[in-house]
Amino acid sequence: MSAPAEKPLGNAPSLSPAEYNKLVAAANLRDIRLVESSFAIAPDGLETRPELKLVHTCEIENAHADIADGLLVAIVAAAASAVIAGEDRGSETELVSARCRYLIVYNIVGNPTEAAVDTFAKRVARFAAYPYFRAHFAELASQAGLMLPPLPVIKERRLIPEVAQTPTPSLPQQPQKKRRSSASKSGTK
Repeated sequence: MSAPAEKPLGNAPSLSPAEYNKLVAAANLRDIRLVESSFAIAPDGLETRPELKLVHTCEIENAHADIADGLLVAIVAAAASAVIAGEDRGSETELVSARCRYLIVYNIVGNPTEAAVDTFAKRVARFAAYPYFRAHFAELASQAGLMLPPLPVIKERRLIPEVAQTPTPSLPQQPQKKRRSSASKSGTK
């Protein structure tokens, strides 16, 4: 994943593609560990309900580089729940929930900037942990006797605003030559 040459959202320092790409090239996944997990089901959740809606999140809680040990460490918090719409508009009742935290560790070389570490964690470490969480949630739901669909994949949020594209100049149209019909080529009219 290459980083575009743009300023990140918020007050984060500017990050060049070279800084980010240097960290990507120097990082090797070392470990993914589940460090905390909780699961709960409400009594009403024991019944199969077709109107259940899945809600999920997966966010970086903390990321830092330990230069002395050559490590980049991130904590990823993931949560999912199955909710049912309430009678009042906008009210939902959570019937099933799971919350987990994962420790993601990369071996790194060099001294990456804070902006590179934060961007790397959001763009890479988050995606490393999420498949483990999806599988864990599916296993918990299965053991609880629930028939829930799988959690959807997560997609990268635009961390850096898109650069306005300059229009590509169009080439002038070449006049098309008139085609002669096969009848006119053979001399018959």
